[in-house]
Amino acid sequence: MASAPPLESAVPVGFPQPPSYEEAMSQPYPQYPQGSVPPPPGYTKATQPPHLSQVCGPSITHPPVRDQPAMSVQTVYMQSAVVYGDQPVQAHCPVCLRLVVSRLEHNSGTMAWLTCAGLFIFGCVYGCCLIPFFMDGLKDVTHYCPHCDNVLAVYKRL
Repeated sequence: MASAPPLESAVPVGFPQPPSYEEAMSQPYPQYPQGSVPPPPGYTKATQPPHLSQVCGPSITHPPVRDQPAMSVQTVYMQSAVVYGDQPVQAHCPVCLRLVVSRLEHNSGTMAWLTCAGLFIFGCVYGCCLIPFFMDGLKDVTHYCPHCDNVLAVYKRL
């Protein structure tokens, strides 16, 4: 009769086994010994440094500090969640980077075609079934940037 292979430990070889749940919960938390981690290089334990005007006087200029890295500033533009629907919206164009009010274009989509088919089935055969193609409320809407004509979003009815 075959037996299952021995369970492998998740702890690498040479490291101690972690304590069991009972052992870990019996000791106060946290279980880190004080002073076991050395401070980072260049760290000195000091209190609040004196203000520069107290040390050097108010009229002395100080040379630039050379040990600090150069600081760069990056501007991030956050756009709030814009809901594109069947009305013009104010949005940032990603191409020309302007704040614009979108220009709308209505196109016949799935909703207009299904409404036309439904009207045709219910007996509107003599041209009345074409009414949905003349109603903007049943068409899909494409939002364009008025400056660069970039497509901002498409709102589909169905």
